[in-house]
Amino acid sequence: MDLNALREFSAIAAEGSFAAAARKLGTPKSTVSKRIQDLESALGVRLIERTTRKVSLTAEGALVLARAERILADASEIARALGEADDAVRGHLRIATPVLFGQAFMGQIVAVSRALYPDLTLEIVLTDSQPDLIEEGFDAAIRVGRPVDSPFVARRIAASHRAAVAAPELIPAPLPDPADLSDLPILLFGVGLVQSWHFSDGHRDRSVRLAGGLAMTSYFALREAALGGAGVAQLPLFLVERDLAEGRLVEVLDGWQCQPREVCFVYPSPQALSARLRAFMDLVLQAFPTETLHGGILRSGA
Repeated sequence: MDLNALREFSAIAAEGSFAAAARKLGTPKSTVSKRIQDLESALGVRLIERTTRKVSLTAEGALVLARAERILADASEIARALGEADDAVRGHLRIATPVLFGQAFMGQIVAVSRALYPDLTLEIVLTDSQPDLIEEGFDAAIRVGRPVDSPFVARRIAASHRAAVAAPELIPAPLPDPADLSDLPILLFGVGLVQSWHFSDGHRDRSVRLAGGLAMTSYFALREAALGGAGVAQLPLFLVERDLAEGRLVEVLDGWQCQPREVCFVYPSPQALSARLRAFMDLVLQAFPTETLHGGILRSGA
């Protein structure tokens, strides 16, 4: 695929016209027009709708533009790596992250990234699905749980500790055994009204299957329900540590802790670790110096 055609297509999208793109690139307008026609013919789709007043991207054009900009960024990085002594972090990254992690931490991480690396553009997609990095065009993803039987590279960020909590009026005294939870109203995260919760006292592991009268797919909403006395919820510790410290919530079990889960930075292969991806990954790792989410950077709204 002609990199010049992709570069000119990107310039047309940015400038809004063939003439403006040609002026920006210092290329004759006729050359730009011919390359775009050739690109459309090669791809078998129309990329740009042309009128006398303006140009606009088709749906296929918008899809090609996102990929084209990544290809151009990669091509620039290859050229610098081969021919220039330039360690600057620049280009584009597309990162997937779980919704709660993104809401709690990514705003501050990307603020630091923008300050340190103004030439690095970021597209952060918050999703609780696990998108295919290659098929869906992601450079990396943050995932809860280490990938099993995966060809991808996983770098541990931190442990995600959770706590079974409730409003103090619901729990006069901590319960001695996880089985006692079955006597209390249970608030579940996710879809469905039956779940297994897993605990450890440092010597023994215990699983208890619980039926709840309420399930939600938002940890923030689940926290509000627990604060309102609706029942016992198993919540990320970073989300409720201030509530526990100030007595709005209490831990329900005596001597039993929810089993922690690993949070990992996942990318397709060692070869995919470009300078810009390494720099961003390092920022994410540095945000959690104690290697726990609740020991990381300040969260808003916790």
